[in-house]
Amino acid sequence: MSKDDIWYGFLQAGAQSSPVVRDATLESSSRKTVWLYNQVRDRFLEYSLEIVEPKLRELGDGDISLKALDKAYKAARKKFAPRKAKSWVRETSAEPAPEPEFPEAVPDLDTEVDLMDEDT
Repeated sequence: MSKDDIWYGFLQAGAQSSPVVRDATLESSSRKTVWLYNQVRDRFLEYSLEIVEPKLRELGDGDISLKALDKAYKAARKKFAPRKAKSWVRETSAEPAPEPEFPEAVPDLDTEVDLMDEDT
């Protein structure tokens, strides 16, 4: 992992604002989402790129120090195991999903059956 794989910034989201870290080596469940370490919640959260990207900015002087954010991120990263990433093939495939296969019609089960043994 190179330094270019890690981005330290700030998520401006009103009362839910937080310093965040983006680790480009973490795959999310979709190309439309991204994992960010959220320092206020002290855990990784999966965010929608469409929603979160406009709210991200570089760290400012009044935010947490880069050293403190890096230390918190590294501690959380040791414990973090993202959900297994789904295959993105279906998301981007031009082919329609296959039609489900249905079994042949089941005969009507509401017929009367004589359960009496003929020998008795």
